[in-house]
Amino acid sequence: MTINHTFTVTDPIGLHARPVGQIVTLVRESGATVTLRNSEGKEASAASALKMLAMKVKSGESLELVIDAEDDAAGHALTEAIEALVNEG
Repeated sequence: MTINHTFTVTDPIGLHARPVGQIVTLVRESGATVTLRNSEGKEASAASALKMLAMKVKSGESLELVIDAEDDAAGHALTEAIEALVNEG
């Protein structure tokens, strides 16, 4: 099941090291394939902290998640968790 979800980054710092590390752990444990895409079309695997940080996502930017998970419920749970981690500040 593939899920696409777009949201706005509201953390004043943008996408930074602490949530990125937590996202990497969450994605690797889930076994899902997760890609982040910014409004400029740059993409990064959510299993790679360096690739996500290299996107330099700032507060106010849109971020799209593309999640390929085994089932719908797991994909939606992962979507909610990632968005919460990105915007926890």
